[in-house]
Amino acid sequence: MTTSRGRLAAGLLLTCALATGCGGGADDEAQTFVLDDAFADASEATSYRVQSFTAQDLSSSLLGVDSETEIDEDRPDLTAEVTPGLSHMAVDLSAAMAPLSGDTDLGFELWVTPERITLDSRDYAALKEADPSADLGPFEPGVSYLDLTGVAEDRPEIVELMLGQGVTDLRQMSADLPEVLDDVERDGQTVTGTAPYAEVMAAMGTDVEQTSRSVAGGLALNLGIDVDELTELYVEFYEATPADVVIRLDADDSLSSVEFTVDLSDIYVSIFDRPEMFDPRPSEEELAQVEDLASDTEWVITVLQRFEIDEDLQVEPAPATDDDRTDQWVAFLDGAGF
Repeated sequence: MTTSRGRLAAGLLLTCALATGCGGGADDEAQTFVLDDAFADASEATSYRVQSFTAQDLSSSLLGVDSETEIDEDRPDLTAEVTPGLSHMAVDLSAAMAPLSGDTDLGFELWVTPERITLDSRDYAALKEADPSADLGPFEPGVSYLDLTGVAEDRPEIVELMLGQGVTDLRQMSADLPEVLDDVERDGQTVTGTAPYAEVMAAMGTDVEQTSRSVAGGLALNLGIDVDELTELYVEFYEATPADVVIRLDADDSLSSVEFTVDLSDIYVSIFDRPEMFDPRPSEEELAQVEDLASDTEWVITVLQRFEIDEDLQVEPAPATDDDRTDQWVAFLDGAGF
């Protein structure tokens, strides 16, 4: 059985989202021009670099958590090099995993092709040293691979999931974001707007339902809720929750970065507002107690992504390995709710 540490790693890996687009009215033509012009180069990009940064402000009596992290532009959470045949991602989990690993550099690297994903998880030796009995699933320390061709016939959804998450597709973003952003305004080299959080994730290539299911899986088990019902609630919540988007342009008025901020503070109140989902159903007194705890939750996430187009980009090949962990990956993704 995969531990919560492994699920956290996958959750962090499968995390990244942003948004932009345009609205209606008399200024439609001017707004559309701003966005189309800004994304012109990105719409044709096939090779590029991405740096992703995340900040989170989370305090909740229900969760017993009070923490705040800020964006450190010298230390991205994700650094990616994307080319048509091979992509490379380096994920830094040091800050997120500090309570488990202490002041230790911790992360992993992925090399992705249509046939294989190679994983370098040697940094996870720090977790094994801290807890030798920990089951890290496919993230056990070492260099290993997931054979996508081997699971394509029986489990095509795994291939779709692994190839369709993680790094922003610039061409998809350029096509989709202008369709979802409202209240577009430009001030100098900055363009701002708003869009539903679900639209933000979808425009950046994230499967909203799969992401919602992965978040809902463990919570549904602990609360006695059907995972399908809780997934549906998360999707509805993301669809109804606005994200504020900031697009920054370079000196040539082309896309330089995209940042979004979303307030998820009401998610737990939304869950306990539907007691019919629970089995067994909590009493009115129990609901009142937990709703009181949930009501003070403050949860704001900010994601910043910086882009650099480089059509001459060459990605260093993955290290050689014969450690096939395809079965561990399948079990891990099934167990994590994906």
